[in-house]
Amino acid sequence: MMAKPDTPNSSFLDIVENLCALNGKLETIVESSTNGIAEIDIYGRILAWNPSFQKLFGINHANTDKDFIFDYIPVGDDLSAEMLPKLYEKQTVVLRDVLLEGADMKDRKLLEVKLVPLDISPRIDFIVIIKDKSDILTALHNRELFIKALLDLIEDIKVDNRKTIYNLASLVELRDTTTGEHLKRVEAFTHRLARGYYETFGERDHWVTEEYVEDIGVSAVLHDIGKIGISDSILMKPDKLTPCEMDAMKQHTYIAGRALEKHQGKKDFLSLGREIAMTHHEKWNGKGYPKQLAGTDIPLSGRIVALCDTYDAITHDRPYKNALSHREACEIIKGERGESFDPEIVDVFLEVEKDFERINEEMR
Repeated sequence: MMAKPDTPNSSFLDIVENLCALNGKLETIVESSTNGIAEIDIYGRILAWNPSFQKLFGINHANTDKDFIFDYIPVGDDLSAEMLPKLYEKQTVVLRDVLLEGADMKDRKLLEVKLVPLDISPRIDFIVIIKDKSDILTALHNRELFIKALLDLIEDIKVDNRKTIYNLASLVELRDTTTGEHLKRVEAFTHRLARGYYETFGERDHWVTEEYVEDIGVSAVLHDIGKIGISDSILMKPDKLTPCEMDAMKQHTYIAGRALEKHQGKKDFLSLGREIAMTHHEKWNGKGYPKQLAGTDIPLSGRIVALCDTYDAITHDRPYKNALSHREACEIIKGERGESFDPEIVDVFLEVEKDFERINEEMR
């Protein structure tokens, strides 16, 4: 049989046929996608949508000439109808999370919005792809409620502080296997550093008592309790966190604060635990988080635990780094005197650093 001649006309028809087949496949993918997908013009008007978009936003009519995408996802001035022409001109792809507040927790939505400019049609200027991540909000909310319920139970039955606080802190250990021994070491380091501070400055700072030294050691194990509300994909990631993931990780300080809010201002170990959990990532120079507190605006408990937590992190392996020696940790901490750490606390640490080395060896 003679082969069909490869004429320009037949080649063109083949291309058209392939494009039609591809278009059918793409249409099937879009229609069956669990993500909401919509076409919008350069003014933000919705031109078409898939079933998931319709379900997500409850669109129930056929004519959307007067509907704008930003009526459904109000994300602010930097991504608005007025910004669309500039985004289109620069062919800028935008990807961000948008939190839609509702009257109730169950009405809140967390959406991942991707805006992709298209230069292939006189009618369609952008494709909007929306992924519903609201299940993350539900999971985090449920974890916070769980912690609060446990704390209320602890307060009601007045159980032994030390045993209870370890059981509470071990909730994080169930998800992060490096946490358990870390908590015990941080408790021991905190107790030793707090005692050194008391022996050095106790006459000046009369509120730093023997009782305070004992309480801060126990309460220090709650410093990372807020991690119970952090996504597993971030908490157990084997590599270094991206900037966005790091921002999410920083939320553990706020989560702890909300979970322990009932105990704010009280004179008990849970109140001190809240103080530590919310401030142990603040820095003396004001460049820490979550509130960028500086100097003595950071509670003493947070300043002490910040150094102890850092020392332990430096001297033990992490998925993304190898442990450094005790001597290297001392040099790093000395270099952060007056930057990350309270100068007086660094000076006390350098007086007792041999005890830190001994504790580290005994608890490996």
